[in-house]
Amino acid sequence: MPFDAALTPDQFAAPGITSIDIAALVRHAPDPDPALAGADPDRLLAFLFLSPRPCVAVDRLLHA
Repeated sequence: MPFDAALTPDQFAAPGITSIDIAALVRHAPDPDPALAGADPDRLLAFLFLSPRPCVAVDRLLHA
């Protein structure tokens, strides 16, 4: 699963910003939508592989 990240316009304006921390983006990503467990379980598993966390989506995936 490719992970593309782009700087937001306000980050372009900030001095000294030349790259972004992909790991921080993944760590601070919001929990996945629980409906994703039924709609696209492969995508949910890919997200959880990158950023494992307990969430409602995992419960739905395990009890589906």
